[in-house]
Amino acid sequence: MITGYANNSRGVGVRSFQLILPSVVCSTHLSKKVAEEVGAITFSHQHGCAIIGPDVAGVNDFFVALAGHPNIHSTLVLGLGCETLQGNELTESITVKFPETRYVVIQESAGMTGALELSVEAARQLRVDAPHAPLDHLVIGVEGNPEAGLLDGFADLVAKAGHTLVLSNDFKEPSRNFAKLIRERTHVIASFPDANQPPTGLPLIPVVTIANTQSLLHQALVDDFDCRSGTSAEHLFERLLAVANGEASKSEAKKIGEIVVPRMVRSV
Repeated sequence: MITGYANNSRGVGVRSFQLILPSVVCSTHLSKKVAEEVGAITFSHQHGCAIIGPDVAGVNDFFVALAGHPNIHSTLVLGLGCETLQGNELTESITVKFPETRYVVIQESAGMTGALELSVEAARQLRVDAPHAPLDHLVIGVEGNPEAGLLDGFADLVAKAGHTLVLSNDFKEPSRNFAKLIRERTHVIASFPDANQPPTGLPLIPVVTIANTQSLLHQALVDDFDCRSGTSAEHLFERLLAVANGEASKSEAKKIGEIVVPRMVRSV
């Protein structure tokens, strides 16, 4: 059995993070300062303004998925005030499902200094010490293209343990495959980077990385991977369960990884 965290309305996760969510590129710098001050997680992106068509709703929905992930206990949305993706509407979309959410507008906060103070105060008011809770059912993501034999054996172990497996391998870049797994509310991810891709991770979901047997790059970086080339399905499954139970993955320990927001249309 996995011991997780009861993260309020978001369900039981394997981690308990607070998310500082910049609704627009212009607020990413301040979001980083707030996250550093209160011990939260955040990310930088180039979105929220100069977006058109389906990307307005698409980016909004992706941000809602981030804010509602089971590894998140609360969210502070930080907006500028004049962006295409309006922060107040985004916050409303989140709050309807996940009430542990607040919103701060930079242009209504007496500048950056005032916005920093208000944001830190709001974030601290939202913070909780989430209680431990049992997690009988894990959603496990697999990113990339593992060898067929390894995937089949791993899938059998996941099914026998009563967990759910979600695959995402449409892109060569792991960060783009991660977007689907975020939407699927996966608790932990096994990543099989392409031979030309280094290991990476995510700020909000633990990622266990597996080296490629044919990659010279991976052989050179083997100590940065959680599992070496030729790992067995049993070893991979045990490693994922250990990480789900609180052991840090390599990417978590090194604080590497990013969130890439899926887009359909180029910025205008």
